Amino acid sequence: MRKKKYIITTAGKFHHFDVARVIEKKNQLSKIISGYPWFKLKKENIAKKFVEAQGIYRILREPIIRNLRFKKINNILNILSAKNLDNITAKIIEKNKDIDVFIGQSQCGLKSGLKMKENNKIFICERTSTHIEFQNNILEEEYNNLGLKYNKIDNWYINREKEEYSESDIILVPSKFVKSTFEKKYQTKIKVLEFGVNTQNFFRDYKIKKSDKYFDILYLANKSVRKGLHYVLEAFKKFQHPNKRLHIVGADTSDKIFFRDKISEDNMLIYGHIDHLNLNKIINLCHVYVLPSIEDGFATTILQVASAGCPVIVTENTGSSDFVKNSNCGYVISIRSVDEILQKFVYLHENRDVLDELSLNGQNYLKENNWETYFNKLDEMVNEYNVN
Repeated sequence: MRKKKYIITTAGKFHHFDVARVIEKKNQLSKIISGYPWFKLKKENIAKKFVEAQGIYRILREPIIRNLRFKKINNILNILSAKNLDNITAKIIEKNKDIDVFIGQSQCGLKSGLKMKENNKIFICERTSTHIEFQNNILEEEYNNLGLKYNKIDNWYINREKEEYSESDIILVPSKFVKSTFEKKYQTKIKVLEFGVNTQNFFRDYKIKKSDKYFDILYLANKSVRKGLHYVLEAFKKFQHPNKRLHIVGADTSDKIFFRDKISEDNMLIYGHIDHLNLNKIINLCHVYVLPSIEDGFATTILQVASAGCPVIVTENTGSSDFVKNSNCGYVISIRSVDEILQKFVYLHENRDVLDELSLNGQNYLKENNWETYFNKLDEMVNEYNVN
């Protein structure tokens, strides 16, 4: 059987370049199209001839992306970017009849997907978060609970995604939780494929000793309501420990003002942009990682920290509950539960032997759960679809 040729379209980098590297090595990559400029992509170790960098809209958005005063302008630029990526991808597909599979990040691939279907080829719509309407509703509920104004997802994105869901041959999602947020009519076309991890970048470094004096807690995500940072801060405040430290690694968002007075630098370490080498060092310093997301598809950071031997505390809505339970590398808690987070902090601090056990479990489980394994499963899925 001839190996399938793949084309991928993504708004940024995300996990798509990890996957594309594997596909390139197997000589199955036709092109990856990204909404990032080349200078943001050249370190991804993919030959430039396989990368179509369309970053002009991202460059224009960069000064305003986290400022709600420019939300309308940001939306317009983002929509133009999605349409541009789609148009360019469709043209590439038109010129290259040997392309067998198109993986389009949701919002970026409607026209391209329809072009693939015209050619009797496979259109995969990849949705890494929950169904866009579920996402919109649960986030609106959370902002209302906090007394904050919620900026609803623009109808263009909702209508666009729903059309992609409908037209695609396969809807690719990273977790059963994401699948559960879709309507019944889509269940048969939804395929769940758990993300991989780069174990060369994220690993337990035994030269880095975790502190016996301090209890170090890691939050690794955007500083946002969606990721549940406010629940981490409240639980940390209630955690009675004389030498507790909270390491916050992540970019500011439009929620910056909400968090401004909640983050104290006395026993909190705030980091800016960090490359994977230094990030792995920080993970190795910490005793536990917490991500109490309100809504998430499957945060890849959960796999990264577990691979580096840091036990995890995550909500059922992070999409990673099956991974955490199967690997026994941490705990799955309810959303919006400060008490459950606090209980886990106390228990793990008092039971360091449990921390060691959870740490080893995560490392061992993820040894074979890399991006090559991910692609092999994807390729098998595609071949099975094609046969049927």
